[in-house]
Amino acid sequence: MDFPVDLGIVQIGLMLLILVALALLISALVMVRRVGLRVLLGRGAAGLCLLLVAVVLLWVATLIQTYLGLSGEVKAAHVMVSPVAGQEHRLEVELTLYGDDEHGEKHDKYQVEGDLWVLQANIVELEPWVNALGFHSGYKVTRLYGQRLDGIATSQNQIFVNGDDQDFFADMRKGRWWTEPFVRSAYGNAVIGTPGEFDVFISRDAIKARSPGR
Repeated sequence: MDFPVDLGIVQIGLMLLILVALALLISALVMVRRVGLRVLLGRGAAGLCLLLVAVVLLWVATLIQTYLGLSGEVKAAHVMVSPVAGQEHRLEVELTLYGDDEHGEKHDKYQVEGDLWVLQANIVELEPWVNALGFHSGYKVTRLYGQRLDGIATSQNQIFVNGDDQDFFADMRKGRWWTEPFVRSAYGNAVIGTPGEFDVFISRDAIKARSPGR
């Protein structure tokens, strides 16, 4: 998965924290000749701990910056789904993906094979103490596809609506990009619906659809 660097207030603050930590380490090394090794147990140890924490938190922030912030329940999308006239097991889906200050809104139309529509999202849930530091759990709506009521498998490939997410699941399988105690869980989740108009909401444990205004 690609994580392009897009510096925000949190990242800038952590970089400044890293500079402070480096300054503490350098000053401890400079003073060790005059004061002795005990300075390394004070200023040096504090600088090293500060450096490690800041680097890891900066890594977490960069890791999830491609995701939209998730705090509580978020209205992530709006769908209008209707059967395609004259075509059995075929739906037209008008999909609006909502953004935020860093992610633009997207609006597209698709056709999917099936009697039901399925919208899938990837969710990264951070530990509460990480949220308390100003970081938000994140989500990314990724796939759209259809299902048939009779249980017969569809022949249409799934549609990527927000970029390829194969790296997300490859990293999940190999455990390369999240670690305790920062990330509580990382997973994919989907909502299945019948034709109609729905608002799609995402929380830290589910993606769900409701009629507008509910």
